[in-house]
Amino acid sequence: MGFSVSPRFTAFGGGLFFFFLDCFLMVKLNFINQKVSATDPDQEADQRAVRYSLHGQGAGNEFTIDEMNGRIFAKRRLDREVRSAWQFMVLATDENGAGLTGFADVLVEVQDMNDNAPVFLCATDNCFLGHVPENSPADTSIMEMRATDLDDPKAGKNAILTYRIVQNVRNEINLNLFSINPATGTIYTVLRSLDREVVDRYLVVVEARDGGGLSGTGTATIVVSDVNDHPPVFTQRVYMASMPENLDINSEVVVVAATDGDEGENSVMAFSIIGGDEDRKFFIETDKVNRRGIVRLKKKIDFEKPHERTFNLTVKVEDADFFSLAYCIIQVEDSNDHTPVFFPQFYEAGSMFEDVPVGTIVAQVTAVDLDSGQNGRFTYSIAPESDPFQQFLVDKSGWVVVADSLDREKVFQHRLMILATDMGSPALTGSAIVLVTVQDVNDNGPEFEAPYRPIVWENTIAPQVIHMNDTSILLHVIDRDTSSNGGPFSIRLLMLTSVVTNFNLTDLRNGSAMITALRSFDREQQKQYLLPILMIDSGSPPMRPLCMSHYGSKMCCKGFAVIYLKHPHFNKNILLITGVIILVLISLSLSSAAVLVTVTVWNQKGSRNKFRKRGVYHIPAEHESWEDIRENILNYNEEGGGEQDQNAYDITELKRPLCSSLSQSSSCTTAPLIKSSQGSQEEVHPCGNITNGSYVSRIIWEADNDSLALPMDTYHVYCIEGMGSSAGSLSSLGSAISEEAFTYDSLRHWGSKFEALSDESSGLRHHEHGIWSHPACHN
Repeated sequence: MGFSVSPRFTAFGGGLFFFFLDCFLMVKLNFINQKVSATDPDQEADQRAVRYSLHGQGAGNEFTIDEMNGRIFAKRRLDREVRSAWQFMVLATDENGAGLTGFADVLVEVQDMNDNAPVFLCATDNCFLGHVPENSPADTSIMEMRATDLDDPKAGKNAILTYRIVQNVRNEINLNLFSINPATGTIYTVLRSLDREVVDRYLVVVEARDGGGLSGTGTATIVVSDVNDHPPVFTQRVYMASMPENLDINSEVVVVAATDGDEGENSVMAFSIIGGDEDRKFFIETDKVNRRGIVRLKKKIDFEKPHERTFNLTVKVEDADFFSLAYCIIQVEDSNDHTPVFFPQFYEAGSMFEDVPVGTIVAQVTAVDLDSGQNGRFTYSIAPESDPFQQFLVDKSGWVVVADSLDREKVFQHRLMILATDMGSPALTGSAIVLVTVQDVNDNGPEFEAPYRPIVWENTIAPQVIHMNDTSILLHVIDRDTSSNGGPFSIRLLMLTSVVTNFNLTDLRNGSAMITALRSFDREQQKQYLLPILMIDSGSPPMRPLCMSHYGSKMCCKGFAVIYLKHPHFNKNILLITGVIILVLISLSLSSAAVLVTVTVWNQKGSRNKFRKRGVYHIPAEHESWEDIRENILNYNEEGGGEQDQNAYDITELKRPLCSSLSQSSSCTTAPLIKSSQGSQEEVHPCGNITNGSYVSRIIWEADNDSLALPMDTYHVYCIEGMGSSAGSLSSLGSAISEEAFTYDSLRHWGSKFEALSDESSGLRHHEHGIWSHPACHN
């Protein structure tokens, strides 16, 4: 099958067709005045049965063909600036599209028309930017304005452009400042009249027009650049300033400033001192950002030197081509520049006892100040942080003295900082150190190492070692004084109440002791016991207070504490033994201490065994067993060793508390009045100034005035083993309250078992109203 076209077109290569389309003709869509045709060489072929179709670029979208006659149509307007040529394939099929097929290539070229105006690529301000130095001569090239046209430059004058200025800038005489080359778009200066300090930039509007009459505009920004045509100038001709003589090195003295009409590198200035400073006391620092010169101090000034009281400096500022001068007059002011100085700066005052009286001289310090007038006068003081308890003071002459009582246990060495502060403004202060060492005196009594919780089991065969806490059976004693006034300690029970007959204290001679219950207890009868314990240190001499104190009552002696126990909760069939020791008062002024230990007895639920026999028992040594000493138990409830006369007296009378309710009340009840040998009556308070004698006096008075009670005697119960006792009987039947009835001289001859009682009684003296007390109980 072969293709043929109209006479104006020729098929090359057996099937290549060229179509030239004018874009203007494409305004009418679906029209093209060219077509292709094919013939079937078969003799009997029906030429009208040939069918045409398009394939390739633009087929179906941009172009279409009439399948019957081969006429090609454009479906939409063609734009040469988008695509200038199209190439696609035409197929011809005989027998109405079901037979054989032939093909031919079709090339369509779109011809140009002037449908695009000239365009400057950037039409906004500063897009086209040019620079020209100020004072440039006429016809100085500044910049080039270039526009583009999308039309075909080979097709006529559609893309040929010419330029002109449509909005120029005029000077004060109405002359244009700029011109432009019409062919190239280059902008030039017209006059030598550009001054950056007057106007530093201009805007010029340029038009570009093509040969078809279409045009576009763009704005040119012309920046006038600076040249160094202005000298720097100081803002003042003369600068005045003052400074103190103690001004720190590198401190600012005076600031000078200058201006320059230029900009950039042409406005960079440098400051220098060129006169009036032969000793190089000053230097000047350039602040390029703020265009300032800062005069600073390089060396210290001494006002006492006459030539250093006034300075007249010559200052220079310069740029790359010009300079200017100014003058700085600086007045120096006198100042407080000398600090009081101590000679020496460290004083070692030695040591003194902590009980020295107030007003004791510690040391004398001396300071000097080289200034004169108010700047040379000063006062002494002690830095508060070095004397937080205000125990020292210093007078105006520098004497350091003790102002309050000292306590070595609080501060054992004082490092006092003595200050000398002058009266200048601002005031200057010098300092010195005074070292004071405090020596110990025996002003603290022994005390328990920790709170104890002593416990004892009820219905337990004696003797029973009492546990002081959960981990130890020992009671430990400490002393806050030094070792010379501390241990070794002497620890013992005081025979102030009958309760002590139920217990024994063993002093282990190493600052610890052990308490043992000497009989069986019944918690239902009594839940707690108060044990007075005397602790004596090794001070010289040790104090021996025999006073008792109670919570809420006035104490006659320091160094005693009352300790109470609380009732704990317990489970059934479990034996809970709880002891609580609370140390209420520690000795503050005496060298020995006595405390009351409360031992609480708790019961055992479900126990069927009750110990009927009560008494105070011998404590076995560590190497002895209970079996070894079972037969040697001494029951002090027995007068003759047999059980038949145990009911001859009631020992529970000795268990009466010192107050009506020692563990529940904070105040003591009033004891009966005791009649003295002089016939006066005196009220005895169980919690007041109680000693062995006063306590026994009260018991005797109660026994003598109770007609229903059987005779009883505390010391009889404790001391008498039987009728063979060398001490004899202290029965209240023969007792009286007269002074003669209270002699303890015989105690010294009763043997070693009465040594503790003899020691406690040796310091007793007779009160003027017939009540025995210890000398330490009277102020």
